[in-house]
Amino acid sequence: MAASGHAGERLIEYRPADVKESLCVDAAGKALPAETGRVWPVTLRGDCAATWFLTSSGYWSKTPYGTKNLPKTEAGPVIDSWLSVESVKRIDAWEAALAQPLTRALEVVPLANPLRLKAGDKLRLKVTLEGRPVAGATVAYFGHPRGVSAADGQVNLRLQQPGLQLVQASLETPLADGRADRLIQSTALQFEIAP
Repeated sequence: MAASGHAGERLIEYRPADVKESLCVDAAGKALPAETGRVWPVTLRGDCAATWFLTSSGYWSKTPYGTKNLPKTEAGPVIDSWLSVESVKRIDAWEAALAQPLTRALEVVPLANPLRLKAGDKLRLKVTLEGRPVAGATVAYFGHPRGVSAADGQVNLRLQQPGLQLVQASLETPLADGRADRLIQSTALQFEIAP
């Protein structure tokens, strides 16, 4: 993955087992899966036009005594509980296949090449889940909510600064597995535009 020129660049440590899936999409649009769960940091081999990682820190329960990384069935008295699933996609080179979802997870998909844009331009995005458009996902730009995906999953976003771009989407749904009350899915899209 190309290094970012963004001043906030840093490594964030995580448990290797939290990485559930990873992909390298090459210049021909072919997705190459990577081995996960063994070492930190996870690395991908190949010339990746885009990379995608899915992580989950598992079940969380809020109790009167603090938040625990446990399902509600193991946490004692529980006020709230959730399963956290997160993903991040970074685009370094455009390929037409990137205008479609790469996975069945919650994903932010640019409908045209975002690398050609500049600050002030609008970016049209689609939020997908299970490969289909999803309505009602909150879409944020650098952590600030900017809208909610429509019935067709689409949302427009104005890029406000040059360099690294960070678009995020989140969706909460009830969970009926008995281990948590809700599923919280979040995803991020990263790419860079010229100054």
